[in-house]
Order: sequence, then C-alpha cells, then structure tokens
Amino acid sequence: MRPLRTAATLLATTLLCACQTSMSNERNFGPYPGAPNIDRRYTGTVADWPLFFIRHHFSTQCFDTQYCRVKYGSVPAEHREPTGSIESVGRNYPGILTGATRIGIDNFAGPVVIDWKSKDGTALHAEIDFDELFKDRLVPIPPAVKREDIPERSNISEPTIVVEVVNRTVNVYTSTFIPMKKEQIPGNRHSNFNDDLVRVFTRTY
Repeated sequence: MRPLRTAATLLATTLLCACQTSMSNERNFGPYPGAPNIDRRYTGTVADWPLFFIRHHFSTQCFDTQYCRVKYGSVPAEHREPTGSIESVGRNYPGILTGATRIGIDNFAGPVVIDWKSKDGTALHAEIDFDELFKDRLVPIPPAVKREDIPERSNISEPTIVVEVVNRTVNVYTSTFIPMKKEQIPGNRHSNFNDDLVRVFTRTY
C-alpha cells in the first residue's frame, strides 16, 4: 500500500503546486522584462497611473558640433560634417527632436555612448545609462498634464527618449503622446493631446 500512497501524495502535491502557480500568475502580471520592478498590468491607458513604460522609442540630434556620433545599441547615428545651430532650424525646433529614429525598443539597449567635437573642435566623450536614469520606469509627465485631463480609454504612446548634443552640452528629454480631453490650442480641434518635452538630464562637458 505504501507505493500507492506515495504516488497519490506526489500527484496531490503536483496538482496543488500547479493550482498555486496558476493563481499566482493571475494575481501578478509582472515583472515585465523591460520594467522588472513593475507588478501591475500594463494597459497603455491612464488606468496605469502613475504611468510606466515597458518599451520606448529613441531619437537623437546634434547642434553646433564639428563631429558627432551617438551610439545606442547596435545602431550609431553619425554626423561627420559640422552640424548647424539650433537657431538654424527655426520654427522646426524643438519639434525636430521628437522624430524617432528607432521605435519599439524593449527597455533598454545598453548605455548611450557619445563621441563628438564641440564647436571649437574639442574632443569629448560621454556615456549615459538609461537603466539608471529611468530606474523607476515611470513616464516623465509634463507639469501641465493631470490624470483627470486624460480620457480613460485612449491609448497613450510609448515615450520617445531624445538625446540632444549642443556644443558641449548633452540633454536627455522624453516626449510622450498623451491624449487630452480638451483642445490644447483653443479653436484647434486637432490639438487635443500633449507631447511636450520633459528634460530628465543635462550636463555640460
């Protein structure tokens, strides 16, 4: 009788473990690979408030440099010729910053490595660790945006992380397309969103 009793015990234990695992998976929707500290279900709506992100887009721009190379992951962006000033872009600035060059990146593709020459020709180097910079995985929200301003079921985009090099200064911004209940430009029915830049890092070298 002992072997049968042992087999029955093992079967009961296996079924119990499977049941507990299933229940555990139903309760815990994380961690996400791109947001290991997040244990909430990701919906991509305001229901996620405070908003967090599990992937992102990436963009980079260089101004007032003699040479500029920004490498993030396996894809470098390189300007071998001198780059113009911010003023030369005119009214396209700062909108030009948010045009993503890479999309749908799982957090994160390693450090950003920047090698450039400033306007006076000085060779400079910088490395930025997004994993540390965005360690809480929360979306930086523009001060003008409040939770109650966002429609409940509208999709909120993944943030674009922008690396900007200006002469000797490196800035990091985020821009997130957030639907809004009201027009942000009175009379413009196409302005019911906010994608303002939020600066999360700046350093002059």
